[in-house]
Amino acid sequence: MILQAASGPALALAGWLIPRHVAGARRFSAVALLDVAPLALVALTSFLATGRPVFAGVIVFALGTGFAFVDRTIREVLREPVVFTALSELPQVFTHPHLYLPFAGTGAVLGGAAAAGVGALALLIAEPPVLSPHPLVAVVMAGATSAALWLLGREPWLGTEAQALRRLEPDAEPFADAARLGPFAMLIAHGVIARAERPMRQARLATPPIIGAAGSARTVVLVQCESFFDARRALRDLPRELLAAYDAACDGGMYGQLIVPAWGANTMRAEFAVLTGIEEAALGYDRFNPYHALARGRIASQVWRLRAAGYRTICLHPFDRRFFRRDLVMPELGFETFLGRETLGGSRNPPYLSDPALADHILHVLDVEGPRTFIFAVTMGNHGPWFGPAGEWARYLDGLRQSDEMLGILVDGLARRTGDAVLGFYGDHLPSLPRAFARLGFDDWRSDYVICGAGATGRRDLFAHELGRSVVDLALADRNEAPVDAVVRERHDA
Repeated sequence: MILQAASGPALALAGWLIPRHVAGARRFSAVALLDVAPLALVALTSFLATGRPVFAGVIVFALGTGFAFVDRTIREVLREPVVFTALSELPQVFTHPHLYLPFAGTGAVLGGAAAAGVGALALLIAEPPVLSPHPLVAVVMAGATSAALWLLGREPWLGTEAQALRRLEPDAEPFADAARLGPFAMLIAHGVIARAERPMRQARLATPPIIGAAGSARTVVLVQCESFFDARRALRDLPRELLAAYDAACDGGMYGQLIVPAWGANTMRAEFAVLTGIEEAALGYDRFNPYHALARGRIASQVWRLRAAGYRTICLHPFDRRFFRRDLVMPELGFETFLGRETLGGSRNPPYLSDPALADHILHVLDVEGPRTFIFAVTMGNHGPWFGPAGEWARYLDGLRQSDEMLGILVDGLARRTGDAVLGFYGDHLPSLPRAFARLGFDDWRSDYVICGAGATGRRDLFAHELGRSVVDLALADRNEAPVDAVVRERHDA
């Protein structure tokens, strides 16, 4: 009985300490009470429900080690820890497991989950209770806790909580805050402060009234190409003709490296920056995933700007429209039409719709809609993981060739349809190939871009939030002006 009573808390304690070890949280202070609170609540509820201390300890241990495993994997694969907005992506792990589980090892994840479930069930049957189980009390306690959290997530309590958490002096950098506060305290602090600040930020970033429309009728196509970058920067022995269409576009357009806000994933960060022109610093804690909650109301964007000029605004993405909650966000960013996999075709699982096939869809939509149209396309053709017998680089480069083919199709197709179009093409982030890049000693986070048309020429490196503005400025500039000088050089000089 004594051993049983001691083993449960010891397992629960280990379930808390292991994630702290992964986060590098070595110091213990009063804030540790906030860090341990979620797991302590789980332990208490499980013990009340079953009266079995070892069972309760195993539940907490499984949750803690599972979190630590995910946190460590994300740190290795995406170069950041788990952040609070990851909760909005949790359902996608179950609806689209092929986008998540392979990076952590599908066998390890499923095997670990199965082992934890079987072990917990065996303990529930085999372990004798040390106290009378009170499942109803546990349910009431869980319900009361949920109600309290819901209430505390609203004013006036929310502002008071955020003010108290700011006294912990989080600096909004997940690595540093997880190490200093603990991983669970960091998630709580970031989530509460973000929620408290969000209404003010949404009001500041809201779309101004649309006053009128006029100006150019240049067709505008902007392509966010999955994991696109000039791989010859990392693999210098690659043939120059690997990206023949990209090189040709650069020769006649404006190009450079794009400073993107994520590595290996989190496409929505670059996407939001490009579409809105809003700097990452203006987003506060919502910069980790602007689609999580920030963009649930109308947000000022380059899309709305084109709509004010009389453009039809259409988004194409050959995948689940609900992924990243794009089905809710895209209308708020100004898109009138959002075409997903149900319209464009393609597979729900790899291999996805190829990039050249998506290029054909883009040109078809332009034929239907006419010249005063803005199309934003998000590709899926070269989405990871790139595992397979041929090797990850071989699979990635095969997809990269198809992305280059897509660019060539668009350049030629637009030239045949109109000589006055603006085409932007960029990579959302580098491919998540951490070990491959480590072996090469390549640690550059920047992707690459090119803009063709409207007189855009020359090499200029840009931040992601500058790219969309540059494309739209070029599209709307008077044909007699020198738009690159007016749009880009002036901004960089400022």
